Amino acid sequence: MLFVMLDTAVSHTPTLKAVNLSPLRIPEIQRNPLGFLQQNAAEHGDFIHYPLGLWEVFQLNHPDLIEHVLVTNQQNYSKNTVQYNTLAKITGRGLLTSDGRFWRRQRRMIQPAFHRQRVLAWGQMMLQATQNMLAGWETAVHTNQPLDIDEEMMAVTLNIVGEALLGLDLQADASQLTHAVLTMLEYVVYRSQQPVALPLSVPTPRHRRFHQGLRLLDELIEQAVKNHKRGKENPNTILSQMLTAVDHNNQPMTKDELRDEVITLLIAGHETAASGLTWLFYLLSQNPAVEEDLLAEIDGVLNGRPPTTDDLPNLPTVQRVIAEALRLYPPAWVITRRAIAADIIFGAKISANALIIMSPYTTQRHPAFWEKPEQFYPDHFMPEAQKTRSRYAYFPFGGGARLCIGDQFAKVEIGLVSAAVLQKYRLQLLPNHPVVADPLVTIRPKHGLMMTLQRR
Repeated sequence: MLFVMLDTAVSHTPTLKAVNLSPLRIPEIQRNPLGFLQQNAAEHGDFIHYPLGLWEVFQLNHPDLIEHVLVTNQQNYSKNTVQYNTLAKITGRGLLTSDGRFWRRQRRMIQPAFHRQRVLAWGQMMLQATQNMLAGWETAVHTNQPLDIDEEMMAVTLNIVGEALLGLDLQADASQLTHAVLTMLEYVVYRSQQPVALPLSVPTPRHRRFHQGLRLLDELIEQAVKNHKRGKENPNTILSQMLTAVDHNNQPMTKDELRDEVITLLIAGHETAASGLTWLFYLLSQNPAVEEDLLAEIDGVLNGRPPTTDDLPNLPTVQRVIAEALRLYPPAWVITRRAIAADIIFGAKISANALIIMSPYTTQRHPAFWEKPEQFYPDHFMPEAQKTRSRYAYFPFGGGARLCIGDQFAKVEIGLVSAAVLQKYRLQLLPNHPVVADPLVTIRPKHGLMMTLQRR
């Protein structure tokens, strides 16, 4: 049964609508969270209040509401939520899960490692990792065997972040490491959906797999730190920058702090970029007219030579296509916060400890802000269209002070990898292969993405 406090309208200041949500719907929400968030927005509007288990929930679908939480009054909204507390079982108190003064200290120490010039300097390494991947595709081309592009993107982005972050070539271990990461992230999804669950210390098969994966990553990081301290690795890696960084008291990170930041960057920088690339190739395969325009631009600008970071500003269609793929399939499909103290948003009271849910997936398909909300339409990102759109109608990397530290890294990486791949191949979806968006920690294709390669 629904009861309305105020009518919701997208054309003016969003107002609150309260909804009685049956507890019987919780299993349905767990099975299809994207569908639930979308249906909620379609039926009840931009600003929704409902109970969810023990939580008092506010779902924000309007850019102005999202800006209030992420920017205007961000100090009142913490990451003390099930989503981030569960992820912290892997990452500890890294940038993704920490808050407050400690987060600000860590961010200031790490930020210089992601200066734009440093990111651009990794371009050649990103391209080399991509070319290594393409060389491995030769057999599939000759035999016309399909490849799981989701797996391929997971492997290449792991190689890239391994080199930039740790100075390690992870190509030989990519399959094992990717499996370890996915095993741990599968646990995060499972745990976040269980109101009551056994502690990780209980040796169930799922818990044992989780601990095995975590040990593998911890051993990798520990060895990388030792190598850097002995001067055996590239001094320009992110890890090297973090090892020499100090805070305002001239104190470096502790061993545990360093571990938490490295594993956060390894996991976040791996799966998010892979997800963006996977959906990009899928969307192009379904939109041949867009693909033709994109290929013409790549061929015209590059003229057969490999892409470089200097080329990216001269590839506006590539940039729009990437932005549109991230609009429809943002890797971080949901962002949560917890209200520290009571607040007022557009005249509506938000109680202390309330759970705030914001979904880039939902808002980035909002019909009031997007001309063709459900279609792949890169012209959404033409300059004139962007000028008239609310700032937080599009936030695939979060926003405010908590904007993802690696957003520029991801954009450069996706740009170079996609340009290098499309310069050589068309990727075609295997006929009758089911493509279902699976909202795990990031959005992934539930059945993989089987595609065949056509040499250009």
